[in-house]
Amino acid sequence: MKLILTDYIASLKEEKELDSLIEELLREKGFEVTFPPKKGVRQYGVDIYAVGKDPEDNKKKVFLITVKQGNLDRKNWHGTEQSLEPSLREIVSVFVKNNIPKAHSSLPVKIIIAHNGINDPAIQQNWAGFTKEYPNFEFEIWQLETIVNMVFSSLISERLFSDEARVLLRKTIINIYNPEYDLSDYVRLIDSLIDKIKYQKTKKTRTKNLKKIKLVLGIIFSYCKKENDSRLAIKASEITILRVWKYLTDKKIPFKDEQSLLFIDLLTFKLEINEYYLSKIIPVSQIKDGFYRHSIDPVTYNLIVYEHLGILALIGLESFLLYEIFKEKNEQLARLLSVRVSQCITGVIEIFNNNKIAYNPRLDDQIIEINLIFLLLHKSDRIEVIEALLVGLIKGILDGKRLMNIAPLYSNNHEELIELEVNYSKRAKYDYKSSSMLTCLAEWTVILDNSKLYNTIRFVIEKEFAGVELTLWFPESDTESFFLTQCALPDSGYCLTGIKLPESFEDFKRIVFSEYLNNCPEQGFAFFRTGVWSIGLLASRHYRTYVFPSYWRQLIQNKSELKDD
Repeated sequence: MKLILTDYIASLKEEKELDSLIEELLREKGFEVTFPPKKGVRQYGVDIYAVGKDPEDNKKKVFLITVKQGNLDRKNWHGTEQSLEPSLREIVSVFVKNNIPKAHSSLPVKIIIAHNGINDPAIQQNWAGFTKEYPNFEFEIWQLETIVNMVFSSLISERLFSDEARVLLRKTIINIYNPEYDLSDYVRLIDSLIDKIKYQKTKKTRTKNLKKIKLVLGIIFSYCKKENDSRLAIKASEITILRVWKYLTDKKIPFKDEQSLLFIDLLTFKLEINEYYLSKIIPVSQIKDGFYRHSIDPVTYNLIVYEHLGILALIGLESFLLYEIFKEKNEQLARLLSVRVSQCITGVIEIFNNNKIAYNPRLDDQIIEINLIFLLLHKSDRIEVIEALLVGLIKGILDGKRLMNIAPLYSNNHEELIELEVNYSKRAKYDYKSSSMLTCLAEWTVILDNSKLYNTIRFVIEKEFAGVELTLWFPESDTESFFLTQCALPDSGYCLTGIKLPESFEDFKRIVFSEYLNNCPEQGFAFFRTGVWSIGLLASRHYRTYVFPSYWRQLIQNKSELKDD
């Protein structure tokens, strides 16, 4: 376990990673962190200011910590403004004199260098000489091994991390090299940690241990980066978020409770994973047929394209949610999130432009990705893009059915899809029977209030899909207990079948709106009640549960007129 921690901590960057870990360690040990790490704020050499009892002599002290990445050697000791010696002198000569509040002025001051490398013996004389210059202060170095031992004793306690949990963590790390790894060991690990948290007696203990789940995700993320696998990192983060959310809802923990606030912190941490994913995927989206490079056939190509479309759209939606949360609390983060939303939208558009296969969905449940894309675009007022994509999708589906009898497969069975791809005679006779995708596309014309597009879809269905039954899946009140950890179908919800598209667009609008008003049990689900609406979309993408119709139906325009009718 210590080897894993050593590897993980050594990989941390100075900003937002190593400093955040040290802050968490101090809080775990009961320190009051007066000011945490801040970017872009002049701090005169101090990265973390904390007050607490020194474990060496049990005396209350002011801890002034400067955080550095890598080894402590001659190179980073002296020579530039960012070197350690100038930072330490600034702490002593400026910070201590001007920035310690009166309430702490009588306390001893301990100045600490915290770094995630080793101490070069060549620097020992410099360090000894410097500390002798300031006998009124205490000095200490926390090197990699020191921090590892602190994490091991404070954050990875045996009470939470059983032998089984440690084995599962090692198994997860060992298997991360395989891009097709299903993270089953990681699922068991998170479940085992949450099970222990559930039965801990005090709220304080439960809260402290929930924080450690973020540490576990951080460890997995660091190993995913080593394997250059952004996809598995995203998958692990989704598993973690969904299972922690389920714990919070099962325990009926109020949204303003500290444990729930930790969940927002977990969502914010996922931003780092999202950023890593985008750094890998956005460049590929800009290349003509960029996702075909690692595909062996059109089916694989199509599945890869849709997977990344879904992840991109979900990242955009998550960023939009966090923007809503932080826009008045943290302007700098809000600006970053706004840019992230735009980046995701651009990525989606570029994938469609550079990978025309995206206009030919092959599985019915790829409507999940299409719904995520349309929701993101609608929230960003990019209505014209939704209309353009809808036109392209209708044309792509029509051409596929007319020319090659290719259409979205209702069974969503990958093996059957591959068989239809290679067995031309079987495909020529294949009866597609049902479709949720066509129903959803028709309903989006209601959201757009576009009768022309509705008539086009209705014509296509009558012409090429006359024998295909239109369906739409709906959740039930018990669906919330299923879909956070598995696909809700077929254990929960129901499928409305035999849907007909009336000749009148206005009649169709009234039907859709009436169903929304009278059939929407999901509005009582915790993620809707608390405003963390992205959870339902994340669960749909991850476990392949169809997106709840209320997500788009709530966007219907002119509701008052329809209600009057």
